[in-house]
Amino acid sequence: MAHASAQSVKGNFENQTLHALGIEHRFYRQDDGFWVSTQGVDGGRAEFQVRYTFGTEPLQQYLVEMDGGRLQALPLAWDTAKNRWFHLQEHQVPQPGEWIHWTQGGMNWNSMCADCHSTGLKKNFDTKTGTYDTHWAEIDVGCEACHGPGSIHIAQVSEGKALSQNTLYMIRGEPAAQLVEGCGRCHARRQQLTPVFTHGSNTLLNHYLPMNLQAGPYHSDGQINEEVFVYGSFTQSKMYQMGVGCIDCHDPHSTRIKRPGNTLCTGCHAPQKYDTPEHHHHPMAATRQSDAYTTGSGNQCVDCHMPGQNYMTNDFRRDHSLRIPRPDLSVAFGIPNACNTCHEDKSPEWATRQIDHWYGSPRPAHFSETLARAIQAATEPTQITEPLAKLLDDRNQPAIARATAADLLAPLLNEPHAFEVLQQALTDTNPLVRTAAARAFYSVPMAYKQSRLIPLLSDPVAAVRITAVQSLVEMEDAQLLSLPSETQRHYRDALAEYQQSLEVNDDFVSSSHQRGLDLEKAGHFGAAIQAYEHALTIDDRANASRMNLAQIHYQYHQFDKSEELFRKVLSQEPDAAPTRYALGLLLAEMGKLEDAEKELENAALTGNNARIWYNLGVLRHQQRKWQDSEEAYHQALALEPTNVEYISALASLLIQRGKHSEAKKQLVIGLKSSPTDQRLLRLDGYLDSLKEG
Repeated sequence: MAHASAQSVKGNFENQTLHALGIEHRFYRQDDGFWVSTQGVDGGRAEFQVRYTFGTEPLQQYLVEMDGGRLQALPLAWDTAKNRWFHLQEHQVPQPGEWIHWTQGGMNWNSMCADCHSTGLKKNFDTKTGTYDTHWAEIDVGCEACHGPGSIHIAQVSEGKALSQNTLYMIRGEPAAQLVEGCGRCHARRQQLTPVFTHGSNTLLNHYLPMNLQAGPYHSDGQINEEVFVYGSFTQSKMYQMGVGCIDCHDPHSTRIKRPGNTLCTGCHAPQKYDTPEHHHHPMAATRQSDAYTTGSGNQCVDCHMPGQNYMTNDFRRDHSLRIPRPDLSVAFGIPNACNTCHEDKSPEWATRQIDHWYGSPRPAHFSETLARAIQAATEPTQITEPLAKLLDDRNQPAIARATAADLLAPLLNEPHAFEVLQQALTDTNPLVRTAAARAFYSVPMAYKQSRLIPLLSDPVAAVRITAVQSLVEMEDAQLLSLPSETQRHYRDALAEYQQSLEVNDDFVSSSHQRGLDLEKAGHFGAAIQAYEHALTIDDRANASRMNLAQIHYQYHQFDKSEELFRKVLSQEPDAAPTRYALGLLLAEMGKLEDAEKELENAALTGNNARIWYNLGVLRHQQRKWQDSEEAYHQALALEPTNVEYISALASLLIQRGKHSEAKKQLVIGLKSSPTDQRLLRLDGYLDSLKEG
């Protein structure tokens, strides 16, 4: 980051134009300054002076000032390789007022960029006024950003004294994992926990909480999808597990790799074994097919083990999980693989056959298969409980993968083994795993979690303490006062840390939404409404908050308000099946049966969810739409063939229609899996009584 000047600005501002998103954007000089004419806050044309440059290559962005101390990153960037202007958001088509529009929070420097791109930063967001008073010690990333305060070091040099390494951080000789955590402060997709970062903390999680391998930012197997800034992928790797760190491959000051091509890898891996056609099965002399490195020659280690993609249009980033290519997982789960990144004209099945031919089958076991199956197996969650529990319990697996397993087990806590293994994870040696385990107990009744989470309130790592008290936040005063005085103190201290972490992120929807969840869980529905409504002032498309708001109004029988909120969500997300489902149920309760049926049918077709089909069947059943009801029940059973509730509903309908033999067939299926179910037994007994009569 630098002040905009003739020396720092790389873009062409000599009356240049760019046509993008139906708008002509103009770049020009005026009064020795750099100006841009583009779409403003209200959608109309506005003029903005560039105050700062941001980045150097392969693209340079530009920051402009707005009211309230905001610096906003223009969506118009300069391609330093091709010497051209381009739009960063053409594929998103943001609309004025949306959070992702360049004038709003998604492109706000103070919250989205500053903490990692300046040194000694203090964001200073004022929640009451919605304004920033952001300051830095250095405008860009200086020595002290990584190494900490340098005054003692400088004094030692100036006085000719022997240098003490104890005064600096992130220096040669530190353990690799410690250095990775130091880099991870900025090279991770993470949530900030404290107002200001201070050096000397023994773990990243005292100031930040890294994101686990969530679907969306990551593919379901843990490969990078959105920009996740390396930490989350590298900490999955065997390299990291074996003690390799960032500076083993990268020069820490230039960030360039230390050796060219495969020599970077063969510094540790025997070239006679791995840098040969016998290993990679590609010609040694082949050249790359693309200057952008989106494809490769196949003879470079990174082609197969570090595939990547472009972010911000032209900035190529590699996946640092350094995994073995698995086209078989592409066949099973539709996720990318390195082989088909280059061989786009071939199928994953073809690539799988080639891998099997070269290296044999089956492929080596890897946690990615468990995660991919769990994330994509929503219809049969019980089938993935045991594999996830095994992954979480295996301390030889990467901590970030185990923590992700804990996240995925959270909705399955009613399964005995899931509860047991998550309880054990609360005492895990890794703080990321302890944090995920504590988070999993958020919605568990207090009687089942209080004694298990209380020890974590005094955990040495801030993220663990904060997450534990978050899961206990609905504790009543009487429950707290019944605890030992030291435990009460730990609770209040952790609660203060938690509240501070929410305040740090008050300019994000997530903070207000979390407050709403906490207040709703504690039964403070009026305050929860205010929190959700505040979230919507930050981003009008914060539909998770809007949905929760609608449900609260529904509980208070404020059906009109609830309907209005559901319809607002659908105006922004027409294909949101859960919203149509909720609206359908609401309309049915309001007596608007035709509208309810329409919404439920739309939701069922869009979401293909068994429960929605079942409820559609019930609604039609009540309206005596026999054939339509029967079809809906059959659709539900096609997705969940042994669901007793669905079977009994269909059997009842068939009996009403006189289709006794068909009803009997359904009951036989149901009783085979649930022989003691009273609903099925009553219906079966009724059919038997008809025969006797």
